[in-house]
Amino acid sequence: MVDQDVSTRRRASEGSTDRPRLPFAAKVIAGAAVVLLGGHMFLTAVYNAPSEVLKYGVLPGAVADRYIRPYLVQDYKIFAPDPADTDRQLWVRAWVEEPDGERVRTDWINASHVELSEAYRKTLRKQLSVVGAERLMAAYSALGDAQKQVAAENHLDGKELYALNDALLAADDSNAAAVSEFIRADNYVTSYATQVAHAMWGEEGEIVGVQARAVYDPVIRWADRRDPDAQRPPSRYTDLGWVPPMEWPGQDREAFTRTFRAWAEQAGEGQS
Repeated sequence: MVDQDVSTRRRASEGSTDRPRLPFAAKVIAGAAVVLLGGHMFLTAVYNAPSEVLKYGVLPGAVADRYIRPYLVQDYKIFAPDPADTDRQLWVRAWVEEPDGERVRTDWINASHVELSEAYRKTLRKQLSVVGAERLMAAYSALGDAQKQVAAENHLDGKELYALNDALLAADDSNAAAVSEFIRADNYVTSYATQVAHAMWGEEGEIVGVQARAVYDPVIRWADRRDPDAQRPPSRYTDLGWVPPMEWPGQDREAFTRTFRAWAEQAGEGQS
């Protein structure tokens, strides 16, 4: 009887230590989630690295840029003590060669105004044109005075922005990292401007050049909102010349045209 009681207690004790094991699939999913979260946190940290040399020279800065922009860009300034107080816009115009050989310049179009013509889009993430305007303004501001003068000139020779890159370094090669960041931002904006140009004026002829401008239009400061004499601070913008149109593999010109034209009609922006 004693041996039977001991055996019964032993089996009960062993049974109490059993734990349900996680299925193999659950372990795989949990492991993948940890890896993805770690990768996300790492690339986010690289994207926010304070040093351009460290970011692009040591860390995979270009990879982080492609991962974060534009869908994961955040703007925490709306919660900060010094909230955002500036409308950020991207303006675009094109140089079109008509069938008779005449080249004409179009009027400027506010691409950000067009993108935000749908009310629901104002509450979502930053639109592509706003992201482009912010990147361009930040990179442009980091250039030296001599480089800004070069950027204001036309650079239509060759393809893409190689001529502009070489001219900027020839003017001042002391800040190569700033030039690289500016070219990356200008690539983004020029590609977007090319899509806008084809959407709005592609039927009029060949797009031989595009010009983009980041415009920062400040509003009256929150602290001055009750001052009847308060005036909006002056706008500032990037002064850039004409560059060749630029398209990348995978861009769907027809889909962009359909969408952008629909927004433009709603925004009251016509072709000109």
